[in-house]
Amino acid sequence: MVMSDWSSDVCSSDLGGLLRAKNGDMPRVCMLKPRSRKPVEHKVDTKCRVGRTYADYQAFMAAAPDTRVVEMDSVIGRVGGKVLLTLMFRDCGLMLAFLRDRNDSQSVIDAFALLWELAGPGLFRTLFPVLLTDNGSEFSNPRALENAPDGSPRSRLFYCDPCASWQKGSVERNHEFLRLVLPKGTSFDGLAQADINTVLSHVNSYSRPALNDKAPFDLFSFIYGEDLLARLGLRRIPANGILLKPALLG
Repeated sequence: MVMSDWSSDVCSSDLGGLLRAKNGDMPRVCMLKPRSRKPVEHKVDTKCRVGRTYADYQAFMAAAPDTRVVEMDSVIGRVGGKVLLTLMFRDCGLMLAFLRDRNDSQSVIDAFALLWELAGPGLFRTLFPVLLTDNGSEFSNPRALENAPDGSPRSRLFYCDPCASWQKGSVERNHEFLRLVLPKGTSFDGLAQADINTVLSHVNSYSRPALNDKAPFDLFSFIYGEDLLARLGLRRIPANGILLKPALLG
C-alpha cells in the first residue's frame, strides 16, 4: 500500500519535473554536435576500366566515326565542398553542369538519372552515345551510367589515359569560360543550381570563332531543339547582355 502511494505521487509529479527536462537544462547535451551519417554510396565497379580504355575508345570510334562524343569532367570549388559535373558536346560546343554536394560516384549517377528523366530515353540515347572522361573516382561506376534503369544499354563510357587531360581537351578548354565567373579557389557551397544555370546560359550564348562565330546554344537548338535546354533552366542571352565576370552572380 505504501509503495502504491509512492508510485502514484511520483507519476503525478514527473519526478519533480525531471521527465520534462529539455536540452537547455542539460549543458553537456548542448555542447554535443549531431552525429553525421556517412552517405550511402553506390557500389564501385573495381574493374571499371576493362574494355573502356582510351585505346578501346579509339577502336570504337574508328569503327563508328560519326558517333557523337560527350566529354565529362568535374570542376572543384572548395576542397571537400560542392563540385560541378560538366558535360561538353563536341559537335556543338554546348556545356551542361550540375551542382553536386560532394564529389562521389553516387552524385554523378543522380545527375544522369535527372538527365534521363528530363530528356526521355530516345533523346538521351541520341545525346549521349559515347562518354569520355578521366580516371576520377567519381566516374568509377560506369555500368550505372551506361545502363538505363531497366538495365538496357544507353551509352558507352571510356576513360582517358592517366595524366592525359588533353585527350578530352574540349571540356578542359571550356572550363576557362566557367572560371571567368567562378575563379579557381571560389567556393561553390553558397551556390544553387539556378546560379549555375545562369552562368551556363551566358557561357553557351557566347559566340566562338571555332564554331564559325555561332553560339553553342544556337547550334544545339538547331540540332536537338530547345525543349531540353528549357527543362534544364538554360536560356539564350543576347550578345549585348552576356557577362562573363564574377559580378554575374553578384
